Amino acid sequence: MKKAPAKGFRLIFGYLGLFLAFEGVVILFPLLTLIFYPGEWKVLLDFIVPAVIDIGVGILLYKLLVAGREKLRFRPKEDAVLLVLIWIGAILSGAMPFFLTRFSWLNFGDASANLNMSFSECFFEATSGFTTTGLTLFPKSAYLDGVASSPLGVDSCSAYGYSHVFLFHRAFMQFIGGVGLVLLLTSIIASRQNFKLYFAEGHNDQIVPNLAKSAKIIFLVYAGWVAAGSLGLWLAGMPPFEAVCTSMSCLGTGGFSTRSESIYFFCQNMPLGEINNLSYTVTNSLGIEIITCVLMLAGATSLVLHTFALRGKLKDFFCDIEIVLTGALLVVGILICSLSMTYLYNEGEGLDFLSSLRYGTYFTITSLTTSGFANFPSILKLGPVCFFLGWVFMTIGGGMGSTAGGIKQYRIGILGKEFYWFLRYHDTSDRTISPRVVRRLGVLKEVDEASVKEARNYTLLVLIVAVVGGMTLMFLPPLPGLNQAEWFQRCFYEFMNGFTSEGMSMMDYVGYKVAHPLAYNGFIWVETMAMFFGRLEILPIIFALWRFIIDPIREARLNSKKARPSLD
Repeated sequence: MKKAPAKGFRLIFGYLGLFLAFEGVVILFPLLTLIFYPGEWKVLLDFIVPAVIDIGVGILLYKLLVAGREKLRFRPKEDAVLLVLIWIGAILSGAMPFFLTRFSWLNFGDASANLNMSFSECFFEATSGFTTTGLTLFPKSAYLDGVASSPLGVDSCSAYGYSHVFLFHRAFMQFIGGVGLVLLLTSIIASRQNFKLYFAEGHNDQIVPNLAKSAKIIFLVYAGWVAAGSLGLWLAGMPPFEAVCTSMSCLGTGGFSTRSESIYFFCQNMPLGEINNLSYTVTNSLGIEIITCVLMLAGATSLVLHTFALRGKLKDFFCDIEIVLTGALLVVGILICSLSMTYLYNEGEGLDFLSSLRYGTYFTITSLTTSGFANFPSILKLGPVCFFLGWVFMTIGGGMGSTAGGIKQYRIGILGKEFYWFLRYHDTSDRTISPRVVRRLGVLKEVDEASVKEARNYTLLVLIVAVVGGMTLMFLPPLPGLNQAEWFQRCFYEFMNGFTSEGMSMMDYVGYKVAHPLAYNGFIWVETMAMFFGRLEILPIIFALWRFIIDPIREARLNSKKARPSLD
């Protein structure tokens, strides 16, 4: 007997059920921290309740809609609809543990567990986590800033009694979001739809012909980086819990830290100021900076290139167009930032050359990888040259198939090469064959017109979204103390900050909430949309809306025409 088919929205929501069940399991992972911090057990239900709902609803959707049916292929744009729904479901699931702390009956009557975060703030935080952005509205009292730590493993605490479980939750969201929700499920569940979803999520890193094996290799490489990074950070003096969280966030190029001052907390002997008069004894603060830089660069590099390096194919690795572009941008960025801060020092306002070199290197890496970690107190202290260069670098972003955001280096490299070829071959005869090749993923690849067109169109689309998003924020009342020019600057920078998943904010969200409570919600929802659009690279969202809105209208019109009686 032939099975009934599952297609269209039945197929979409059936597969969504599988992902929801998986997301429910992901939400339970932060509870592993209770093994090491059993005193935080009262927030147990804040994670269990949304996890049970996700798993229950997910299994129910799958059983009712597609189980036992013949699963047909997606029609055009339906994979984009499923991808968008998967990410919305994940973000909503990630937001609920923060939000549920407001209900003391879920926390066994302990009202002190309340994080005092509105639903909008919780959704913003989860979006920032899964999109690996790093913009945060997490209460400062919940960070591990309360007391000093000693070397090699004595944890600090905070004024909030349940910090560790929520800080791990934030870091784990960035790890999962960086690796990719679809990629992780692909490594577990085999389906004919996986290919379309895998590439729709922005992956171009199929390492072996079998997609599930590729996904497993990618996950193992990332897990290995996290383990190595955690060990290195611990040996450099970071407490073990913070080493693990920082390693996950760095590799995810996310920016969520266990300290409200980010990496700067561990480098307070640097000359830009002190932090809360705390004395933190670190074995090697420079080592922490170097290790986090390595992790950020690893996260912003295509996973296929990771496998080349691991297999000893160093020529294929270092000659790749993305690696060459990364090296050039790092050299230029570090020199310009260091010289600009040294110039300020010569004017009596800046730093000595070694300090400026240290800040300039870290700032260039964190900007280009769109990570948002900082070994300095504020980007405003680095000067206008660094501010502008940071904006340029975060717009470029990391490699294709990496955890970083931005336009992506391959597209920028293609556009740069195309301009070079235009200049070089401008006066040559039309009969002359002009080679247009780049080294990409171990082979010399001919750059066809379709690749140039895609890079050009996506770059134009990013600039359009940046203009529209920045102007949208400008309609909101300015932060007190800023003039119109400064507010104009903040709006465009902050929107691109979210859109490129860079996360190094210039915005005083607490001050803005106090000054403009209603506008504050509008601001964070615009930023939430910016993060979401940037992570999914715009087009899947446009295709999903097209399938939900335009296609039904067109189908309705077509059906109405067929239903009309003929005049003949």
